[in-house]
Amino acid sequence: MTTLSEAAIINKINQRETFTATIDGGGFTLKIENYEPALCAAIHNGGNLRPELADNCLLSQAERYYEEDPYTGSFIEQQAITLIANDSRYEYDLNRNTDECVYETAWGKEIWKKPLSQEAINLSKAKHAQFYRIVSAIVEVLAEDFGQCIVYDNHSYNYRRHERTDLPVLNVGTTSVKSDHWRPIIDSWLEILKQMKVEGVEITAAENDIFYGKGFLAGHCHSLYDNVLVLATEFKKVFMNELTGEADPIILASMQEVYNETVTQHIKDTQA
Repeated sequence: MTTLSEAAIINKINQRETFTATIDGGGFTLKIENYEPALCAAIHNGGNLRPELADNCLLSQAERYYEEDPYTGSFIEQQAITLIANDSRYEYDLNRNTDECVYETAWGKEIWKKPLSQEAINLSKAKHAQFYRIVSAIVEVLAEDFGQCIVYDNHSYNYRRHERTDLPVLNVGTTSVKSDHWRPIIDSWLEILKQMKVEGVEITAAENDIFYGKGFLAGHCHSLYDNVLVLATEFKKVFMNELTGEADPIILASMQEVYNETVTQHIKDTQA
C-alpha cells in the first residue's frame, strides 16, 4: 500500500488524480478510482492503537472491538471513492469534535491505567484534525465538479443492550440536515434500503429511530457546506455476534454484496 503525506494526498485530490493511499501514520486509507459526486466512509472501521496507548489501556482488544464498527469498510469497498479509518475510536473518535475526541471514560468504563500525557492527547487530536482536512478537500472538489456531494457515512450498532426488539436493521440519522432541499434524496435512500434482500435477515429501515445523525462527520459537513449531504447510516449488528465478535459468514457476505449494490444504484439514481 502506498503511503502519502497529507499534502501529497490533497494535491492529488486537487489535481483530480486517481489513487489509493494510506496517510502517513496509518490513520486512514483513501481510494479514488474515479471522480463522482459521492464519498463513502467507514470512520469506526479500524481497531489500531498506537503502542504507547495500547500498553496504557485498561480494556482488552475484545472489549474495544465491541464498541467499534467492524466490517463497515467492507460494505463500501466496491465504491469509487472510499475513506476508511484504520485507527480505533479509543485512540480518537472521529464522530466527536476535535476537542472531545479523546476518551477518558467511555460507555461507563475507565479507559487508561494512568492519565494520558498532553503530548499523547495532542497527537491524537492532530490525527483527528488531519482526517477532517482530507474530508473537506474531497467534498469541496466533488461539490465543485458536480454541484453537490453525498457522503455515505456507515456505522454499526450493538442491539442486545437495548430492551426494544423492533430496532431497525438500518437507521438513517438526519437531524443535522439543514435544508428540505435534501428530502427527496433522503427518502429515496430510505426506500432503496428497505428494498434490500439480504440472505437470513428481514431488512427494516427507519429514520431517526435509534440514532439521529448527530455525529461529527455529519455535523462537520452540514455546518460548512450547503451542497453536501451526509447520510449517517447505522447497521444493526445482525451480521455478527456482537458479544463474541464472530461474524455470521452467510449474512455478512450477503450484506456486503447487497449493500454495495444498493449504494451504487443510489448514486446513479441521484445523478439521473
